[in-house]
Amino acid sequence: MAQMGLQWPNVGPLVQSAHTGDGLRMQNDVTEPQIAFLRSLSVFRDLSDEALRYLAAGSRQRAFQAGEIICYQGDPGSTCHIIVQGRVRIFVVGEDGQELSVRFLGRGDIFGEMALFDDLPRSANVQALENTRTLELHRDVLLGCLRQSPALALSLLRALSERLRHATEGAGDLASLTVVERLLRRLRQLAEWAGTPATDGVRITLPLNQQELATLIGTSRESVNRALVQLRRQGKVRLENGWIVLLETP
Repeated sequence: MAQMGLQWPNVGPLVQSAHTGDGLRMQNDVTEPQIAFLRSLSVFRDLSDEALRYLAAGSRQRAFQAGEIICYQGDPGSTCHIIVQGRVRIFVVGEDGQELSVRFLGRGDIFGEMALFDDLPRSANVQALENTRTLELHRDVLLGCLRQSPALALSLLRALSERLRHATEGAGDLASLTVVERLLRRLRQLAEWAGTPATDGVRITLPLNQQELATLIGTSRESVNRALVQLRRQGKVRLENGWIVLLETP
């Protein structure tokens, strides 16, 4: 869906003025690999070359170590991130201090965009599960592109709708499934998203301990331990050097 004849604003001064005093600088040199990467993502697939170049010029590269918190729940949100490499965990902390993991994201996924639209604090924490690189976009850049490109607005609406559907399904699981059933369903999802073939199944390659698994399915570490024991007895999973191997096809 070409966007012909549109006048794209100069992102350099626009974004730098929004970050005055913190030493941040935007990328002025846009490379073809950057354009190709953005074009490869479904949310940007229908954008014109001008729009993709505008986004690339208005981004900056960020790098995070495994375990590092990228965004904190409750902080002001003026930027979003596109994952170039690595994986992150989205989680919230309740008033009782308990964590609940919401979702995992990987290459090509976007996070932090909700705060750009409603101008409210960030609704969740984002933690790098492994060494991760992102492209960070400031609110003014993304909103500037949205004003020029209805195609991007539709793509973002689809992405937000998918996340809402995911959250609704998760709430249904909490209400209707046992801990063992919830754990098995989540392990199947993880095997599809981050699994590698093993001799007798699929090895889940995310570095998750039992407490982190518990936050994924809304239960305690002790309950996850008991559920894993039961799944091992049923021949559905096994542990291999600290990794979980799903012994049935996801």
